[in-house]
Amino acid sequence: MNKRTTVLVVEDETIIARDILSKLQGLGYDVPLVVCSGEEAIEKTGELRPDLVMMDIVIEGKIDGIGAADQIRKRFNIPVVYLTTYADEEILERAKITEPFGYMVKPFDERELHSTIEMALYKHKTAEKLMESMEETINALASALEMRDPYTAGHQKRVAQLAEAIAGEMNRPHDEVRGIRLAALIHDIGKIRVPSEILSKPGKLTENEFGLIKAHPQVGYDILKKIEFPWPIADIIYQHHERFDGSGYPRGLKGDEIMFQAKVIAVADVVEAMSSHRPYRAALGIKEALAELTEKRGISYDPDAVDACLELFEKGFKLEDREDSW
Repeated sequence: MNKRTTVLVVEDETIIARDILSKLQGLGYDVPLVVCSGEEAIEKTGELRPDLVMMDIVIEGKIDGIGAADQIRKRFNIPVVYLTTYADEEILERAKITEPFGYMVKPFDERELHSTIEMALYKHKTAEKLMESMEETINALASALEMRDPYTAGHQKRVAQLAEAIAGEMNRPHDEVRGIRLAALIHDIGKIRVPSEILSKPGKLTENEFGLIKAHPQVGYDILKKIEFPWPIADIIYQHHERFDGSGYPRGLKGDEIMFQAKVIAVADVVEAMSSHRPYRAALGIKEALAELTEKRGISYDPDAVDACLELFEKGFKLEDREDSW
């Protein structure tokens, strides 16, 4: 057992909380705090970033244990083990939605406590390894695509960098931010079916050539739609060229019809594209890109995503390999 493993305990019955604390400390775990409400659980998890949270399902406050666990998983990607005094089927069914890493029915002994915690940590570590493997595969796909077009080399990586930062600036959950970054890394995968001579053409595209370019969100969706990702990556890619006022493609979606993740990637995409060199023009720079966002805020681009992006650059954010700032 790793002696430095930290466990945050969420339990509102004092006697039970003391008993759990004593058992955990006796087993060698570090217990920095015991809290008694869902609100405190979320706040302290964000501050302390423990390795695991032990969460009583029925606790004080406006947010119960299940609600708190759901937010902790999404915001911080930290495993949660539920504590309950009885195995109520209705509660357990609701709890399953939050994907807990184990259940413990009170009272329990040290042996059960130790095995449950270690199994939860093992399951979480295994899941993270699978996630890392998936991310490596997505990165390989992005690299393979960009090798076909030297003019856009690094484009998807920089779009992912900015999209992730925008979502973070908007205080979106950790899990959602991760999905946005991965979708952005392969948002142009549909261009794999566009001839390289069109992608690198220095002059104006013909109508037919532009038609092939405009088909890439649909192609990307078709390539990825049968792959089971933890996020709706195929749908996000399908929508990343839709525009807030319905002027985008391929389906002319508008406003709330467009997924939040796609709106964020659309903003990041236009900033990176305008600030980069292209075969048909020199780089316009970050200032021009941000001016485009400001002018078309609430028209082409989601106003909240634009505001977050502008705020980032106000704070000094820089895209990789870009020296200019706002």
